[in-house]
Amino acid sequence: MWKSFAVCGVLTLVSAAPLAAEEFPWCVKLDVFTRNCAFSKYDECVVVAKNASSPATGVGQCIRNPNYQPPAAAAARPKPAPRKTASPQP
Repeated sequence: MWKSFAVCGVLTLVSAAPLAAEEFPWCVKLDVFTRNCAFSKYDECVVVAKNASSPATGVGQCIRNPNYQPPAAAAARPKPAPRKTASPQP
């Protein structure tokens, strides 16, 4: 029984991919130490900032994420058109 637990544990560790933080362009800033950078659109950020409050500053505000880096230009290139194949003649 212990062998099956050990095998499951090893398989879980081997198959687990490292997690990466996902950065978005907009943050709700509450105070010097607290900000939530989980917003891709300014409008989403504003809605949350209006409802967020901090004892230090009182109101949340939207700021640009200083750590955000847009996707690489290579990923934004359009895909090439599919190759045309010759259709069989009847």
